[in-house]
Amino acid sequence: MPERDRHPVVAKVERLLARVGLRKRVIRVDGVRYRERSGISLRRALGELGPGVKEYDARFTGVTGDRRSMRIRYTRSRRYHDIGSDPRVGLYETFIDRVRPGMRVLELGCGTGAGSAMLARAVGPSGGVVSLDRDGESIRFARQRYPSDQQGFELGWTESLDGELDGAFECMVCVDPLRVAEDDSERARQSVQLVRVVRAGAMVVAIHETENGLSGVVDRLVGFGLVERERIGAESRDGWVGCVLVKPDPQRAEKGRDG
Repeated sequence: MPERDRHPVVAKVERLLARVGLRKRVIRVDGVRYRERSGISLRRALGELGPGVKEYDARFTGVTGDRRSMRIRYTRSRRYHDIGSDPRVGLYETFIDRVRPGMRVLELGCGTGAGSAMLARAVGPSGGVVSLDRDGESIRFARQRYPSDQQGFELGWTESLDGELDGAFECMVCVDPLRVAEDDSERARQSVQLVRVVRAGAMVVAIHETENGLSGVVDRLVGFGLVERERIGAESRDGWVGCVLVKPDPQRAEKGRDG
């Protein structure tokens, strides 16, 4: 109901509750209902003096009318695009037109799934997207918020790729892929694994929250055979940046020399 149509006393009380952080909002996006569990604003909750987390009750409505709920916690590292913003979305928009129908895509560090849904739409029903993340809440949410026949959300990291064949994917998007590596040898092992599972000619997009972090990842991947092509996301408001790399195709290179 517009404020002008409310009783003046009701409107005044609601404004007061909002000012002191006691009014709880409900957000609805694409059939999903998010109800705040506290009246503190998201900006204040994630600010320097805030608790660093804001909780919501999320309720999902399925195509058959069934409803499922879960409690979610928006933090500085776990973003929900329906509520705030997921930096992945802006970066994915810079390269999504290069993801073709029918492709098999690996996404490492999918977060809560908003970018994953973009990849699933790009590959279409003839393709497939395998999305991995180590955060259980993000995976549980993504499965309910972005269901798709051509997409799978799985809890895991590079160790989940042990059973994949060499060159299994035609495209890979990896967000801070070496974050869980404890030492230099582990970073090398994970880099080898990532390069192994993409086929020759594949596009690899590495993403990080900082320029220095991205450079470290790119240097590793280049050291194990990928070729850097271009940097993306320099104008990102969230500060996240990315780099597009390619795995060389020896057969194409050989044909070029013969020609």
